Amino acid sequence: MRFRRASVLWLGALLLAASALPALAASWWAEAQVGVRVNEHAFSRVTANGVGCSVRVRLHFAAPAAKYEEPVAQRNHFRFLAMVQLSDGASITSEIFDNAESGARVYAFSHDTAPQGCWAERAHTLRKLDVHACRGERCVPEAFE
Repeated sequence: MRFRRASVLWLGALLLAASALPALAASWWAEAQVGVRVNEHAFSRVTANGVGCSVRVRLHFAAPAAKYEEPVAQRNHFRFLAMVQLSDGASITSEIFDNAESGARVYAFSHDTAPQGCWAERAHTLRKLDVHACRGERCVPEAFE
């Protein structure tokens, strides 16, 4: 009896794991090398992936040392707003994000698409990256139209 009970438990665990596979397979991942420059900051790589109804985005960029050597501290601060366009006309806009140091940087953000019909469940490809920027701790980058 013990063997049979253990077999039933093992079979149940396998069935549970197999039922989760379609959900795992439904996620997607995309990457693009880009050449976007704004205020001498070089955005070089974008990754995006779908997790359920959410899209996660990572922006890789280099902040130049020369832009962070001003004697007035406020001028050593940049603020950015990014819009990532995906296939099927989908797009994601980040919150305004700050940078106050030179060097290699990664900014990550996510967007829940459930209110728009959960479009993140469908696989997408990256189409375009736009970045607006301004200099100063309290500046506001231009919004996207």
